[in-house]
Amino acid sequence: MQRGVILMGFLKRLPELVSNRQGQLSTTDATTLFALIVSSAVVLLCALLGGAGWWLRHRGYASGYALAKSAGDVALASEKNARADERQRISEATTVALLKAQRDEMAQQSRADALAASLVNKTGELAQAKLLLGIQINKAVSDDSKTAGECGYNGLGTRSMQLYAKALGYGDGHTGTGY
Repeated sequence: MQRGVILMGFLKRLPELVSNRQGQLSTTDATTLFALIVSSAVVLLCALLGGAGWWLRHRGYASGYALAKSAGDVALASEKNARADERQRISEATTVALLKAQRDEMAQQSRADALAASLVNKTGELAQAKLLLGIQINKAVSDDSKTAGECGYNGLGTRSMQLYAKALGYGDGHTGTGY
């Protein structure tokens, strides 16, 4: 505050000093002028140092921010690549599992087709064996009733027993009847 008063006083007296015919300054005026110049230089120096400090701080902040952003961008890109690689590995594993499942399905389908064909063949063989057995049973009953004569045929003659034993897998007609 006191400097402001001195400065105002000096500014009021400046035209008088400049227009002084003798061109001499009093000691007080010289001291005031020197103080004004020194204080102005100090204020200017403080302003320059403050500006330089702000500029250096701003540049340091900006470079630190840029460095941190660069490091963050690198870390983010690395994380994105890692996630993309993980998704790729999962996708490949899923594809491998799917292909294996398809191969297994095809093998099972082939096996099922083979079993179905075998079943059709066996069903045909059984139907043919049933038809043949039906014909053989009718013939054996007919033959047994012809050979029994008037003794009273009960339905289990020699030929019927041989056919029965053969159908059950006891061999070539062995019935235990002595034949």
